[in-house]
Amino acid sequence: MKRILVALAIVGFAAPAFAQAADFTSVDTDQSGAVSWEEVAAAIPDASEDSFRSADVDGSGDLSAEEYAAVTGQ
Repeated sequence: MKRILVALAIVGFAAPAFAQAADFTSVDTDQSGAVSWEEVAAAIPDASEDSFRSADVDGSGDLSAEEYAAVTGQ
């Protein structure tokens, strides 16, 4: 339970950087089912790499559709 709360708090801090985010499918330009930092940086100029890392809750190096939705509200 603690782990989930910590993850949600981290994602909450990352959310403002992704406030004007495009929808997941338009950011996922290679259609891999996940978005890389490069894809996010190209689509969301205000995003920071630190925010991206915070949003990457599972530590995979990419954002899944679920992780992306958590920070963008989409």
